[in-house]
Amino acid sequence: MYLEFFDLQQTPFSITPDPEFVYLSQKHEESLAHLIYGVTRGGGAGFVQLTGEVGTGKTTISRLFLQKLPEDTQAALILNPNVTPIELLENIFKEFKLSTRGIKDKLNAMVEKLNEHLLAWWSEGKNTLVIIDEAQNIPRDTLEQLRLLTNLETDQQKLLQIILIGQPELKQLMQRKDLRQLAQRITSRFHLQPLSKVETRQYIQHRIAVSGGNKELISAPAINLIHQQTNGIPRLINVLCDRALLVAFAAESKGVKLKHAKQAITEVYPDRENQHFQRWALGLLPLLLVLLWWFWSREIVTENDSNLNQVNIQTTQSEQQVIQKQTLNLPNAAVSWQQYLALWGEPSSVVWNQSECPNVNLIGMACLRKQGNINQIKQQNVPVLLLLENGELALLKRMTDDYLVLFTTDGDKSYQPDTIDQRWFGHYFILWPMAVELIDDTINSAIRSWALNMAQVIDNNPNIRTTELTDWIIAFQKTNGLLADGIIGKETQMALSLNAYQGPKLVEQPNK
Repeated sequence: MYLEFFDLQQTPFSITPDPEFVYLSQKHEESLAHLIYGVTRGGGAGFVQLTGEVGTGKTTISRLFLQKLPEDTQAALILNPNVTPIELLENIFKEFKLSTRGIKDKLNAMVEKLNEHLLAWWSEGKNTLVIIDEAQNIPRDTLEQLRLLTNLETDQQKLLQIILIGQPELKQLMQRKDLRQLAQRITSRFHLQPLSKVETRQYIQHRIAVSGGNKELISAPAINLIHQQTNGIPRLINVLCDRALLVAFAAESKGVKLKHAKQAITEVYPDRENQHFQRWALGLLPLLLVLLWWFWSREIVTENDSNLNQVNIQTTQSEQQVIQKQTLNLPNAAVSWQQYLALWGEPSSVVWNQSECPNVNLIGMACLRKQGNINQIKQQNVPVLLLLENGELALLKRMTDDYLVLFTTDGDKSYQPDTIDQRWFGHYFILWPMAVELIDDTINSAIRSWALNMAQVIDNNPNIRTTELTDWIIAFQKTNGLLADGIIGKETQMALSLNAYQGPKLVEQPNK
């Protein structure tokens, strides 16, 4: 619609991957190098893992990777990994153009047949790899079959290498206790970060230039606002830039200015205006409180000398409390959340500066605000964010019977429990790995299926049956101090995940 108006030869901001428009930031180049290194290191890599948020360019990287494979390397690309072990092998056979005649639906026979071909290809000097996209959706049994496939090897090297590409949930999946054998075989990991502000500008200008337009078509202030809104995620940048060009075209402007970017954001994100007002109001609140205190203190000072002395006493006490509070030297909320996520291996690019739970779609983990005491937190044995009286967040990383280890602006510091007693009224935030099948609203059968899987992991017993699940859940709830009603609610989901996954601990348990 706007191509001729802006002298463009083609649409610059399509959301479909197009090799012609590829822009490799330093992060993308590093991720591509990790994949290539994993393949060219002589077959010893086993598993290579690439993760990134939705829209950061994982599919683009995988396509570039396929183009850059050495001639002696052949690859099978699996786009839908939510399959059974048999179906996985059938897909691999199809990608390698191998016949399944006489062995279809026979797992062991198919593995033996694949092994024969791998040995033949190896003798010809060929490397063989399987690339699995959306790997966070791989079922548990299929993952185990993948692990077994990497057992196919000679005395010198692995016959099959596997590259797992997925969303951040893939990293959480690999923390499950029953998948530790597979996780130990991942020898190269890389998490694809969003674009920086500078990279966002270069990315936008690159796509416009490839389309034959003027690189300055979108102004610097507009680009800065687009980066702020999208957090540097390329797919979201494409959506906003395309809409901003349409807005500028409708306004008969030969370039995209800040006002056009603002209107595009309003159209793409209709709730954005309300969010801005809420932030503006919250930003003014501290100033209003300070002004009220100032007027109130002036009123008291003018009453009489005795009242003045009383105010001085109160002020001195207040100053002492402020000094005591400052000794914690806590960072802002955004840093506290980033440090908390980092304990779970999540990217530090997530920015969340609120004293409330972030959305699961932002952090890829479940979050719950709870109320309790230090002993209850110790029993959960997982780091938490303590919500203090003034809205500050204190990351509790470790604890013993005598002290608490908090993250401060000076790093990890040990404090007596009494230090926070006057400032903490029992509220805290706790994170845990969120299963992919539970992210959206789910039916009860999906939750029960997931819970059964967790039960089998926790008890290391794959023979627990669906009919036994309710009794098992009740016993589990009793053991973990939960309401023993057999209902798999939020608290029970949290306890199941924390018991089934290998995550950070408050108190290190002795080896058994």
